Amino acid sequence: MKNYTLVNRIIVGFKRKPLKFFVNAFIVYATVWAILEPIIGIVPNTAQYFSGEAKFITLLFASVCVGLYRNAVPNEIYIKYGNSSIVVVFGDLFSFDGFKVIPVSRFFFETQVVPTSLQNKLIKMFVQSREGGEGLVLYNQSLSVALQEVTCEERYRDATRQQEKYYPLGTTAILELNGQSYMLFALAETELKGHIPNNNCNISRMWIAVGSFWEEARIQARGRSINVPLIGSGVTGIRLNSTRLLEINLLAIANAIEEGGKITTEEVRVVLHPKYMEDINLSDFKDIWN
Repeated sequence: MKNYTLVNRIIVGFKRKPLKFFVNAFIVYATVWAILEPIIGIVPNTAQYFSGEAKFITLLFASVCVGLYRNAVPNEIYIKYGNSSIVVVFGDLFSFDGFKVIPVSRFFFETQVVPTSLQNKLIKMFVQSREGGEGLVLYNQSLSVALQEVTCEERYRDATRQQEKYYPLGTTAILELNGQSYMLFALAETELKGHIPNNNCNISRMWIAVGSFWEEARIQARGRSINVPLIGSGVTGIRLNSTRLLEINLLAIANAIEEGGKITTEEVRVVLHPKYMEDINLSDFKDIWN
């Protein structure tokens, strides 16, 4: 996975700390100037290459470029917690190797979900994998097999006017499609388009769900990387800013490690959508967690 566009990182860095850019550029300019002056004095012949307007413009340009680069916000950070490695990175969850974790509702079998949700993207991938309606059939069959041994309730829903299976918080189902693995876990009350309640989830329920999920993930990981999104964002209705949500996500991972020991994966990655880059400063988290 390539780093998020350097230009975007530079723009966000300049917006966040414009003074830092000017300081960095000045330090580079002063440092290079201090190195060139003695060289010109010792080797006079080099003056023809490092003098006049060309020298000033070249040095200024180089200083600005280095200043902007040094001021760019980080695209990812590595955190060592106990014996486990945690990576926080901006990118597309579906582009990383390993398990892709997707929060869903406790009514697992919803298919007409919010278009912007990760679950909807996964459903579309299943639909596109087969002709006609076979892809959606495969999706439901895969869920049924993954959840066949899980105890659940039967609840009548006004939204669908029928009885549906309602699973405990944190219930986890593993699906496979085209060589890729997905972990779906029950977090919210619903992701049904047009029926999202204000109390779709809260911090206490999220903590319970994430705790149960990590217990299952520890068993299923078997050395493979686990990629989680910013859990608690989107349609959950949790009224916390993205920085606070990331703090809770990291605390949940740390708690799972404390409770059960090392999570046996290559890496645990928290994959943040690039839209959060302006809101989340990874440098702050690196300073706190390392």
